[in-house]
Amino acid sequence: MKATAPTRSIKLWRAPDVMDAVMLKGQFVGHRYPPHAHDTHCLAVITGGVLAVEVRDQRRLCRRGDVIVIDADVVHAGAAAGDGQWKMRVEHVQPAALAAYCERLGIPRCERFELASPFVVDAELSRHLYGVNWCSEMDDDPFKRSEALACAVAGLHARHAGRSVDLPVVRSEPALIRKVKSRLREDLHARVTLSTLACEFGVTPFVLLRAFVRGAGLSPHAFLQQERVRIAMPMLRDGSPIAEVGARTGFADQAHFTRVFKQQTGVTPKVYQNAFA
Repeated sequence: MKATAPTRSIKLWRAPDVMDAVMLKGQFVGHRYPPHAHDTHCLAVITGGVLAVEVRDQRRLCRRGDVIVIDADVVHAGAAAGDGQWKMRVEHVQPAALAAYCERLGIPRCERFELASPFVVDAELSRHLYGVNWCSEMDDDPFKRSEALACAVAGLHARHAGRSVDLPVVRSEPALIRKVKSRLREDLHARVTLSTLACEFGVTPFVLLRAFVRGAGLSPHAFLQQERVRIAMPMLRDGSPIAEVGARTGFADQAHFTRVFKQQTGVTPKVYQNAFA
């Protein structure tokens, strides 16, 4: 979306590993978007405030957590609502890039989303789209980024498509799950993505993700993070330096280790270690 007034803050960057999207992170004050259309698809997550959006004959007040998906060449407009401020994160994706990504993911090739409604209330989808944008901005964890993107695109097709999309049938794959778990446990420093991991086991990323989540109850990336934390805990209890523990268990740096450890345990590595001092 192009603003007609100055923004409080805005950041724009290219994300080659996210369908070669143009990413946007912005905070806007008192803006109005005139009716316009892009040659790209627009996937937006509202992260604060209220934005009044019109897409063709539909109008909605969009708030924190709401997702807006507007296909290329669809006219839309928007204006500040509420207190006149809002924040959002956006991915702009070329139709050809979406089609190519669908093929790599292992779902039917599709150049347009064609959702039943451009306004989507879906907490899981919102989390994944936000995660893709945030991870791309911070250049954080390509494995996590690749999973979030796959979940977002597959979720849009599975839960919100306006026309029927025949996604591949994924059956129980206990042998595959055991092998993937073993692979991740044996190499905590693995620098993989969902696509490279799927290629190792001769399946599509979509099949690997769906089968693993169904059988293990969490995604491959989440499993890897869980194993890293589990192995780090006895090292911390033994008094090993926190930075050393993070490095030995595959985390990018101490900040990354602290963030993930706290997410999974509720406390920082230092607090956990001090409890056993």
